[in-house]
Amino acid sequence: MKIYEYPLFIPKQLFLNITLSEFEKILFSFLLSHNPKNSTLRVAGGWVRDKILGKENDDIDITIDNISGQEYIKNLESEISSQEKEIMKIIKNSNENSSHLQTATVNLFGKDIDFVNLRKEIYKKNSRVPEITKGTPKEDSFRRDITINCLFYNINKNCIEDFTEKGLNDLKEGLINTPKDPKISFEEDPLRILRVIRFATRFNFKLSKNILDNLLITEEFKNILSIQRIEKEFSKMLENECYYASVYILYKYKYLEYILDIDEYKKINDLINSELLLSSAVNIILIKSYLDKINIINEPKIEKEKLKIANYSFLLAPYKSIEIPEKNKNSILSKVICTKNFSLPKTEINEIIAIIEGENEFINLMKNKGEEILSRINLGLYLMKYKYKNFINIIKLVICEEYLNTLNEKEKIIEEIDENIMNNIFSKYMKIIDYIIKEELEKIENIKPLLDGKKIKELFNIKNGKDIKKYIDILIREQINNPKLTKEDCINIIKNQI
Repeated sequence: MKIYEYPLFIPKQLFLNITLSEFEKILFSFLLSHNPKNSTLRVAGGWVRDKILGKENDDIDITIDNISGQEYIKNLESEISSQEKEIMKIIKNSNENSSHLQTATVNLFGKDIDFVNLRKEIYKKNSRVPEITKGTPKEDSFRRDITINCLFYNINKNCIEDFTEKGLNDLKEGLINTPKDPKISFEEDPLRILRVIRFATRFNFKLSKNILDNLLITEEFKNILSIQRIEKEFSKMLENECYYASVYILYKYKYLEYILDIDEYKKINDLINSELLLSSAVNIILIKSYLDKINIINEPKIEKEKLKIANYSFLLAPYKSIEIPEKNKNSILSKVICTKNFSLPKTEINEIIAIIEGENEFINLMKNKGEEILSRINLGLYLMKYKYKNFINIIKLVICEEYLNTLNEKEKIIEEIDENIMNNIFSKYMKIIDYIIKEELEKIENIKPLLDGKKIKELFNIKNGKDIKKYIDILIREQINNPKLTKEDCINIIKNQI
């Protein structure tokens, strides 16, 4: 299997007789016992899909057939006893001017539940904001993105409903399909293109031929979608274990070059080779996925947020050597793209850039110090600045770029990894990892001076803040170099410096 392909998964068994948790039994029973309008209540979307696949999902969205979500909640609130009201809290009320079909969110028995009327959507050209009217279960199903997300669980009848007549079969076959013609579906809402890619790689399902035939980027995608909506779906892809396949598909069908907006930056700096940078970014992600899979460094399972941040760093790494004029100064293109093209929190941007800048500093340290980098002081000071969790990604990034530099055709997408070349590269850096673990430097970032500023001021009558900081820095270096140092040793060190 080529390195950019994800392993396809076909479920061995579908659980068509849904087993409810104790919470779900209590919730559904409560809702049915307070249902004065005789509404048909259905759980929609991901909860149903995951239950059928034998997975747990706490995200319960409930559709109502004959009244709006707001009306249902008002009726529920007026019907329940004062004692029962203690288990119900309205989280989000729609304002008076909003649509009567807008979702109402209520906390019941400690969990947030969404309620919304079944609806039909009609899209106007060049807009992804539809005209919404009340709909039937079938109309509500066909407005959704993919068939496996169109399934309902009828709470009143305790059964699964498949109004597209495709959802259950597509789940059985491990197939991602749209409920209507994908050309029409994607024209209505181009964001669905990113969602079909994300769900395919998340579930290891195959994309249908109809989808693949309509997957190439369109002007509607470029003109209708905001950066924020694109980035939200893109970030979810990078949290997924098959992130590499999502990136490759986006590259193949011309979305990645649009998301990174490289041609725009080329207008500012005509030395940019957009195709080389783009293929390098994809290749680095693919090499990283190989390192993640074999897990030679023996990392624990990575949290989704940390995986996303690392993947952004690797994707943007090829742009770190290019500068773009910005606000009377030059900024590295990696940071410019990260800030302008992705609506990420500042803390995440800082972490992404720290990995990229940390790699540059590490390479320079290797050049300047050679084998001396294996000393406690050099590694300790470096790890204090960049932290061990980032250092693992920094080492991986160094390996990825070094492997990429061994290839003759950098613009060609890698199909497989040469393990001999990889092992030779990796063995160099494994020595450093081994040394860090042997010297117990993983938590060096938490080191504190044995004498704090207040104590130094008191013992040596030093009043200047800069001088105090200078001595603290000296102590930190000495403590890194000699972990058995005592407070008495530290006092003598400062005495000898004064």
